[in-house]
Amino acid sequence: MEGIPIGRKIDLYTHRNYDGLIQMLCHMFKTTIHTPGAEHVHNDKSYLLTYEDKEGDWMMVGDVPWDFFLTTVKKLQISRADKC
Repeated sequence: MEGIPIGRKIDLYTHRNYDGLIQMLCHMFKTTIHTPGAEHVHNDKSYLLTYEDKEGDWMMVGDVPWDFFLTTVKKLQISRADKC
């Protein structure tokens, strides 16, 4: 969660798609993480999943195909939707 550094490793290859990854993170952190484009993501209790790629750029999870994501993701971050 934003502001709380948590050093956990996640095996992304155990998930088949973004939905599986987001469901696992929702369960792990007991919160709701919305996918980009969801209608109700702009209140201060909403969270989105972002990632840092190999080039150091921060991107929204779901913006690229899953297979490409798996080869470029370096770090995940759960961010408040109003800050994305």
